Amino acid sequence: MSELKVYIGAYIPDEKSIEENGARKVAYAFEARDEKHARAKLSFAFIEEYPGAQDAAFKSFLCEDAPGMPRPTLNVWDENFLYEYDWSEELGHPVTRIEEPKSVDFNKLSGEQKIAVLVKYSTADITTDMLPDALELTQDEAGTFPGHIVEAISKTPAIVAMYPERIIEAIQYVVKKCATTSKWPDIKAQLANWQSGLNPERTEPESTEKLRTPSGTTAGGGNPTDRNPDVVHDFNSLALEIALGIHARAMDFDIYNLRSAHINRAKEIIKYKEKPFPALFDAFRNTPGVLDYSRAMIIYAVKTAPENIESTPGKLSHYLNTTLTESDHEHPDPRMIAIACGTHTDESSQGEPALQEDTPEPERQGPFYYRTPQGEVGRANKLVKLTAVIEQGCEEITREQYTELKNAPSYDDVSKQLAAQRGEYVEGISDPNDPKWVKTEVQPEVKNHGNGVFSIDGLMGEQAKPAAPVASGEGEKAEEARVVATPTPVDFQSVAASLEKDMANKNDEAQDNLAIWRSVMRTDPRFTKQMAGMGFEGTSINAEYMIMRATEIFGPIGSRWGFEILEDQMIPGAPFSEAVYEDKKFICNRMLRDGDGTLLYEQNHSIKIRLWYQIGADEGSVYAYGATPYMFKTKHGIKCDGEAQKKSLTDALKKALSLLGFSADVWLGLYDLPEYLAENNTEFAIKNASEKAEDITRLRAELDEKMTSVANTIETAVTPNEAKKVFDTLAREIEIHRKAAEAKGDAEHAKYLASRLRRLNTIKDARIKSLNEQQEQTA
Repeated sequence: MSELKVYIGAYIPDEKSIEENGARKVAYAFEARDEKHARAKLSFAFIEEYPGAQDAAFKSFLCEDAPGMPRPTLNVWDENFLYEYDWSEELGHPVTRIEEPKSVDFNKLSGEQKIAVLVKYSTADITTDMLPDALELTQDEAGTFPGHIVEAISKTPAIVAMYPERIIEAIQYVVKKCATTSKWPDIKAQLANWQSGLNPERTEPESTEKLRTPSGTTAGGGNPTDRNPDVVHDFNSLALEIALGIHARAMDFDIYNLRSAHINRAKEIIKYKEKPFPALFDAFRNTPGVLDYSRAMIIYAVKTAPENIESTPGKLSHYLNTTLTESDHEHPDPRMIAIACGTHTDESSQGEPALQEDTPEPERQGPFYYRTPQGEVGRANKLVKLTAVIEQGCEEITREQYTELKNAPSYDDVSKQLAAQRGEYVEGISDPNDPKWVKTEVQPEVKNHGNGVFSIDGLMGEQAKPAAPVASGEGEKAEEARVVATPTPVDFQSVAASLEKDMANKNDEAQDNLAIWRSVMRTDPRFTKQMAGMGFEGTSINAEYMIMRATEIFGPIGSRWGFEILEDQMIPGAPFSEAVYEDKKFICNRMLRDGDGTLLYEQNHSIKIRLWYQIGADEGSVYAYGATPYMFKTKHGIKCDGEAQKKSLTDALKKALSLLGFSADVWLGLYDLPEYLAENNTEFAIKNASEKAEDITRLRAELDEKMTSVANTIETAVTPNEAKKVFDTLAREIEIHRKAAEAKGDAEHAKYLASRLRRLNTIKDARIKSLNEQQEQTA
């Protein structure tokens, strides 16, 4: 029986059911065998819990639970869960609800704060998270050019009392006229020139009160239009006319002779916020001077707007900007009135100029296909997603191209096939029974050279020697030998040992060329650090250690070796973007743009150096690049690294020295092999402790404790393989200590280690023999 899994289901009603029947969004967590079983179980559970909800239009969702994913209580219908969390249709599971920053009431700010906001953002429509950056212009950034602009305007009360759009004009004027090094007295003098050039007839009296858009611009309302002059036209009447425009899509009526049925229907649209009224009203309300346009213009713009235009960010605003082109608000175009009232015919339009030159094209329907800069392909069911991925650098492709690229073999498959064709062994492709992949191995042994000296080269060898013909007097040895047929394994011995062996077998010229490489290729593990959790894993080398090693080989930096900076530049990276939400739901990512409309990009610092060095009378040089992200986006916002140049230089120096062989064992990947790392740690520990008697004593005591512990482990091993593996690991370490003792002339300690190794080998052989006998008895 398969194990039960936890699934999360949700039923979300449409807006009409919510308004008319009071339906709520509900969620349910339960256990099921698989997705098919889960869907059936969810449907029956919903009908059983809410039998009266069958007539309501619900949309069901289902996903499998995962660690870190929010979910309701198991086997309990939760009517509050989806009001605390959102169900992401794009991700297919519930997510934590993102709280949108609240809007700031611009009129409640002090005069200085208002000026700081306008200087920073050139708009009065800001949110709470934007305010602190603006207020920095009055505090830590008061000494900058924008900070002096804030101070200069704050010291000019006449400008502070103006409307926001007029203050923005003053800011733009001084930015154009003043140098960026100007102080507030000079800026204030330019503000006086700007004030003197204002047209007194266009100056708005302080006593005049006009309706304003949420951004603070004038909404209009003082000009004569086609409406009754006795009727006050404000945002409430604007909302009614927008609702009439939506109603006019379904039926025709005289917009100047409204009946109660039409007005009541328009009020229902406003009351229940029927789509697309909320989006249309918000867009019209944010349009400067919207109250100056005629009733015919408003109803016409709503009635002729393309379906679902509000679902694409920025499209509705562009439509209004190109449609609201009326100049004579009191006498609208007759053709526009005919279309708004529904009396327009094709014949009546003959010979009349077109009211709008660029009629919006109907929205394309999915599915759409695209390819990323990395060569991966994807599919988008909606135009919104396609637009977002194209802005991020993707390319739209046809369905045929999508199918061809998706069915093409992957890069890894092609690499494996090419490796097999080159004669390399590839698992799943090469035949493991092929004679060229089969080798024979014999049980490694410890050789006695006499005088208490032993060798474990059989354990440390690159590969086992082929089994030789067995003589008649060596029957017991032949019984102990085991033949293994398997592809050649690659471990630390066959990489590190073979590398040093290859270097030693080179000709004289190659030996001279590798002189620097061989002397600096090994890395002291004290100056390395394992990197993990930063998007990559690996070994980091201390840059100062590599510089110290270069000084040991060449001499002091600046006299015998050094570097020269050839390039120092900033390279643009990916464009910045921000998430766009509508009704707290993610819509797409929008590219951030500068004030002139150009895209804002991440910045990466790049540096190129020439590293030179002297060997005798000869001088050599290598070239290397270093790079560091300078300005980039994080989950906490945009971050700027003030030490990018220093990090890039360090990166370039390390890369240049690595080309000469410095710390080559790290770059060759040997530090990723645990066996090599253990051997290297032991060798450098002995080397670093060679001048300290207490360290030598400590290392020997630790080795004695380890040999005693391993002996006990071998005696209690449950399989022959376990006993052999434990012995082999310690044998390598003992051999390193024995060779170090011989190199220092300590024959007594070398003899002691050889005897302990011989004893461990005896214990291992005895345990393996005992285990083999037990297996034969149970067989």
